[in-house]
Amino acid sequence: MRALILAGVAVVAACASSSEPAQAQAQAAPAAVQQYTLDPQHTQIGFSVDRFGFNNVLGRFDQVTGEVTLDAAHPASSMVHAVVQIANLSSGDPTRDQHLKGPNWLRSQMFPTMEYRSTAVRVIDSTHAEVTGDLTLLGQTHPLTLNVTLNHMGVNPASQRPSAGFSARGTLSRAAWGLATAPNLIGDQVSITIEALGSAPAAGN
Repeated sequence: MRALILAGVAVVAACASSSEPAQAQAQAAPAAVQQYTLDPQHTQIGFSVDRFGFNNVLGRFDQVTGEVTLDAAHPASSMVHAVVQIANLSSGDPTRDQHLKGPNWLRSQMFPTMEYRSTAVRVIDSTHAEVTGDLTLLGQTHPLTLNVTLNHMGVNPASQRPSAGFSARGTLSRAAWGLATAPNLIGDQVSITIEALGSAPAAGN
């Protein structure tokens, strides 16, 4: 979902690197095409949806896997693929979690994952991009656009691996994916917040 959700970091990273002085690029130029793997310990997808008009229920998915491919020479060719495990949903209340994963909502036994594949990237500036992709949820696939911000690129001090961190925001209509339970009580618009970290292979791999 996404979450992430994700190719935007590749694109804005390419834009950022292209604005550096030529000499600096020559000294530390990244590979023309760089593969990042999403770090499952530091990638989360949050959601928010209105409940009865009184307040918003917050929840998150912590088990996210996937890859981001950065093509520095051709940013529009950068790609992202992410998979989210539905059973990992947490909303702060075990009973509600079971309802959300159950037959009236996300039907996790029948559809255990959500999947996102990017289809287009529009660069806005050196740290922002608009990423459109196909989100498969509840057996249906529809487009989802996310606004992505590149937070930082560099060597992660913990892993000592080249890494890219980014944030993404978006909104989807749950009814568009066939999730129409309690339409007059629970809001249709679901706000999505993604915080993600991608890591390149360790040196020598």
